[in-house]
Amino acid sequence: MSEPERVKISSFIEKEIGIKMPEAKKALLTGRLAKRLKASGTKSFGEYFEFIQSAEGKREYLHFIDLVSTHETSFFREPAHYEFLIHNALPALMRDGSGVQRDLRILSAACSSGEEIYSAACAVEEFIRINKIQNFRYTLTGTDISSHVIIKAARGVYPSHFLQKIPAYAHRFFMHSRDSESELIRVVPEIREKVRFMQVNLLDQYYPFEQKFDIVFCRNVMIYFDRETQLKVASKLCNAIADNGYLLVGHSESLMGFPLPIEGVAPAAYIVRPKN
Repeated sequence: MSEPERVKISSFIEKEIGIKMPEAKKALLTGRLAKRLKASGTKSFGEYFEFIQSAEGKREYLHFIDLVSTHETSFFREPAHYEFLIHNALPALMRDGSGVQRDLRILSAACSSGEEIYSAACAVEEFIRINKIQNFRYTLTGTDISSHVIIKAARGVYPSHFLQKIPAYAHRFFMHSRDSESELIRVVPEIREKVRFMQVNLLDQYYPFEQKFDIVFCRNVMIYFDRETQLKVASKLCNAIADNGYLLVGHSESLMGFPLPIEGVAPAAYIVRPKN
């Protein structure tokens, strides 16, 4: 990949999905895209770049987005957030009627292959069990820019060794295969049926949500954006959260100093206050 090719492709990636690909990541970018040249029948990175922007390259564009997006995730990553849900956020939201008078609504933005949103569901179920609550109502939405990982997330199938990362209380929400030699587990149907998945680009001008959420996860995503883009995305997420709902970001991220209607209530956790 020539430097002019890298500049064009990197600028396009930043514009489309907000991720920076500086010169230091040239080898990474080259490695990820090299195999797609042969698959798409293009002979150079410059030709490939032109192809994904053409009408004929719409399908290849989806492969491109999937390859350059970051999909690192795991079950119960940054576990303090799930404890915060169980012991702080969910009790407060229920006192205001969420889950009892109306559905509690949770969003996992940039959900990747689904581990985060299913972890949140397990935490809600543990809150219900601990407090012996009857008829608690909740729904979950997971979004990602990659159609490939959305399909994977909806299946809810993972390697069985992932159970090592899951708290004991959550094990009951995963099924082992009937095949004794299989090394796969699957999220139980009663959890999967509460989750819907949508393809959403966080850089889109508008998000396609019909109702506001009580809790929004957007973790370890904005570290890849510049400060201006971080503010734009955080502002749109705050607009998608109901008054006194919660926004959870990665522990390496901070929204302090941004002109947002938020108040820090725990590490990397913010409450969205009513807008004046």
